[in-house]
Parts: sequence; structure tokens; C-alpha cells
Amino acid sequence: MKHPGRKIYHLAGGLVISAAYIALGRERGLPALAALTAIATAIDISRLVFPRFNDLMFRRLGAFIRDSEKHTVTGTPWYLMGMLGAYLLYSLPVAVCSIIFLACGDVSATIIGERWGTIKISGVKSLQGTIAFFLAAFICGAIAGSYWQGLPLSVVAAGALTAAVVEILPLKINDNLSIPIISGAVMQALMHSF
Repeated sequence: MKHPGRKIYHLAGGLVISAAYIALGRERGLPALAALTAIATAIDISRLVFPRFNDLMFRRLGAFIRDSEKHTVTGTPWYLMGMLGAYLLYSLPVAVCSIIFLACGDVSATIIGERWGTIKISGVKSLQGTIAFFLAAFICGAIAGSYWQGLPLSVVAAGALTAAVVEILPLKINDNLSIPIISGAVMQALMHSF
């Protein structure tokens, strides 16, 4: 498995921050998440402005940063912006599910795609990875969604499918931002129709 540290970081980040947000509640959780997003973004921009700091970050955190991110913003600020946007825009169950789709689905797609992804459907993305994304997102989303009454499995399934499709689309927006925002929008719209 390539970059195991990054996969653990991606998975744990979404789950741990969501658990902290739920424990804090919206009134304290939103400012805390906004502050974390601002700090992470400032660090990432500083890394790009100061080459010596960039080199230090790569030496210390190389397991979590792709080589292709050495001269661009990493996925972390986008991930946090996606979480912040989901919690700002959507009901708590929808926001949590959309973040779980990103955390669990994306990691599953990468692991399965790297190992068994023989049928390419979009660049390096594979059919096997996309199916793994959907299944992991749906199962984990359904488990999380079962905590709240009134979040139908059909809504979770539609959100998970949307997230899987967004992940393979060649959008110019980072998928750490687009997956929770777009899948959350679909689920929230469906909730209004029930």
C-alpha cells in the first residue's frame, strides 16, 4: 500500500474532527473548525512562501504530503474547508455523512484502486476504486446516519453515489472540498423533498 500515513491521516482527520465538532456543538464547534482551517491554510501558504520552511515540512511530514504538493497547497486546507462548508450549510446528520463519505470512501477507493484498479474510467481513477468508494461511503454513512432518526437510507445512498461520481470527475476544484459540499447539497435537497 502506497502512502499508508497519508491514508490514516485522511481517514482519522475526518472522523476525529467530526467527533470533536459533535461533542462541542455548533456554537463552539464552528469557530473551532474555522480557526483550525485558518491555521492550516496559513501554514500551507507559509510553506509555499518560505522554501526553507517547505523543505523542513517535507522532511518532517513527508509521509503525509504528496511529492506533487511540494509547490502547491496540500489537501489539508481543502479538506478542512469542505468540512467547515458542510457544517455551515447542512443539517448535522447530512454534514456528518458527507464528511464520512470523503473520509471513508476516498481512502477505500485509493486502496482498492491501487491494488486492483484495472479498468480505468477517468485518468488514474478506476471502476474498482469507484465501486469501493461507493460501498465504503454508503456503509459508513448508513452506520453514522442510523444515529439520527429521519435520515433515510435512500438519502444516504444518493449522497454516497454523488460523492463517488464527484470523486472521479475531472473538476478543477479539489475533491476534498467538492465531495462533502456537493454530496451534502444532494442529500439536503432530498431531505426537503421528504
